[in-house]
Amino acid sequence: MPEKIAQEPGEGSLEEELERERREHALIDEEKLGMDELEEERLKRDRQPGMPARH
Repeated sequence: MPEKIAQEPGEGSLEEELERERREHALIDEEKLGMDELEEERLKRDRQPGMPARH
């Protein structure tokens, strides 16, 4: 009879899955932050008097 593997299949993958989800959420947060910064820059440009309107 083969020896039982110390780690059941799926145990490590759960931790790997959680780590992958954490990375994905961090990337999504960075993207949201980047979009917020881009939006702020656009609004700043739009508010500056004397600047030509961008279309």
